[in-house]
Amino acid sequence: MLSLTMLAACQSSDSQTSSSSDTSSAIDWSQAGPDAQKNQLSFADVKADVEKGAKFYDVRSEDEFNAGNFGITDSLPIAELEAGILPDVPKDTAIYVHCLKGIRSAQAVEILREAGFSQVYDLGGVQQVEAIGGKIE
Repeated sequence: MLSLTMLAACQSSDSQTSSSSDTSSAIDWSQAGPDAQKNQLSFADVKADVEKGAKFYDVRSEDEFNAGNFGITDSLPIAELEAGILPDVPKDTAIYVHCLKGIRSAQAVEILREAGFSQVYDLGGVQQVEAIGGKIE
């Protein structure tokens, strides 16, 4: 039920582009995270958005993040979000989140949306981000 609520709350972003690249056409969208699937977001789309000022947060623990990450992510452990530590960015900044399996990213999306962030996208777990073209570094 929670995931249905979060998917319904997801808004389209003006900064999102439709995926028309060769990479996007090779993606098995059934393997993508919930919002990547819904909005047809490839890793290249997310990277381009991050280069324009969007944020991509890894909500795993610091140890998990330090063991390997996608290179364009910032660490923002779910424990910090649960403690009320929110990103210091405008509420309309596009924010992408991921974790290991998709559970903590769903929790993070809920916290961020409830805090008033309007463009929050759940990319799911590591394997789901890899399915849209991400590579752990």
